[in-house]
Amino acid sequence: MTTTEIPGYVAGKWTIDTAHSDIAYTVKHLGLAKSRGNFTAFTGEVVTADNILDSSVTVEIDASSVASGVDGRDTHLKSEDFFHVDEHPVITFRSTGIREDGGDYVIDGELTWRGKTVPVSLEAEFNGIGTNPANDNATTLGVSASATVNRRDFGIGPEGNAFLSEKVKIDIELQAALNA
Repeated sequence: MTTTEIPGYVAGKWTIDTAHSDIAYTVKHLGLAKSRGNFTAFTGEVVTADNILDSSVTVEIDASSVASGVDGRDTHLKSEDFFHVDEHPVITFRSTGIREDGGDYVIDGELTWRGKTVPVSLEAEFNGIGTNPANDNATTLGVSASATVNRRDFGIGPEGNAFLSEKVKIDIELQAALNA
């Protein structure tokens, strides 16, 4: 899909609307059931270029905003055993390129988590551009993206732990408003 095939596509800088966006994770516990959670505090920017493949995205996540719905689990995730938020308070993603994949896109980038930077490719679906009447009719874009990472690549949690899968799925629902 080229930018000429995307209705309403415009080049510009967009601020992520955190009230209408979500960064979530899923990890298997005991190899039996999926444990889910999300991050409630993050900021970021999307820059759309004339050619969508030249666009970029940056996101900063407050690691201490992890929310699984279980206070004890959240406290443990914030500890040195996992995220170690006292020393590594921010998780960042910076895109390094975008490429087409059928009718969708892959956003290649670098994820820095717990002080380690690892290449990550997000499978992304461009959901379109429209007007948000709840935000002064701001021009708004939507993107869905996901990736699976190995938590051990970031030094998160114990190695070979039978209780917790090393694979962590990250799902992103992103809405961003065009800067005026």
